[in-house]
Amino acid sequence: MNRLKGKTRGIVDAVISSSSFGFSPFFSVSLLALGLGTMDILSYRWGIAALALCIIAAAGRKSLKVSGKEFGKIFLLSIFRALTSFTLLIGYANIASGVASTIHFTYPVVVAFCMMFIFGEKKSPVIIVAIILSVIGAYCLAAGDTAEVPDGDKTKGILASAASVLCYAGYVILLRKTGADSIESTKLTIYVLGLSAAYFIAAGSMTGGIRIVTEPEGWLYILGISIVCTMVSNYFLVNAVRNAGPTLASVFGALEPLTAVLTGVLFLNERLSPINIAGIALILCTVTIVVVYQKRQGNA
Repeated sequence: MNRLKGKTRGIVDAVISSSSFGFSPFFSVSLLALGLGTMDILSYRWGIAALALCIIAAAGRKSLKVSGKEFGKIFLLSIFRALTSFTLLIGYANIASGVASTIHFTYPVVVAFCMMFIFGEKKSPVIIVAIILSVIGAYCLAAGDTAEVPDGDKTKGILASAASVLCYAGYVILLRKTGADSIESTKLTIYVLGLSAAYFIAAGSMTGGIRIVTEPEGWLYILGISIVCTMVSNYFLVNAVRNAGPTLASVFGALEPLTAVLTGVLFLNERLSPINIAGIALILCTVTIVVVYQKRQGNA
């Protein structure tokens, strides 16, 4: 029963993580449209997210002390996480955000493949089918998204988005395989966010400096991508991997492109085509299959 409760909690954490991360294309593209560069956006995104979580930790009097061994794990994770956001933002800058997000979403396939065929995780036909359905659903959501990005390099955008797949899959797997998921969630997330911010601020300082944002609209987008897409998403991802495992947490990443599409409809005047609706249905079907399967496993 406790194991079932833990997996249920992990599923809820995964839903929150993937849904909040799904707003990333909206905020990223909005900031790019305001003229901010890649290092500008990433420096603000990770820096403010780390600062906000530090304030929360201080208010709760949480200890941020880590051992040398723990810091080594966190340092490795921060590299993979920073590279994920860097490569994905390059994707957004060069190809349609829906296409970049859909390519990125194939990371559950990489995670599941590695966990089942490299690390010996039990091969579940139900989970494999769920992953296939979720990937098909994601492609349905992106179907018809052929908008050209001004001055964009399609090849560069596709390669960068593909690189984000490998980086994020590596991050999710390493959370469990290094034992880093046993580190207290707030502490782990603060260090990952803080180190990532340091990388981007240093890189930005060496490539022309970080632009100071003065537009109120720009700060709304920065707070959105920092708090919602970064702080909240990363915090709950750690809990999801801890409680539900890398594979199950990745399956619920299906909600990322779903959130991205619904955000476009609500805020960017985009339209849903029949194939988009089919994609939504497939993703919801995936979520239902996994939830029912996990419940039956728990009752078995």
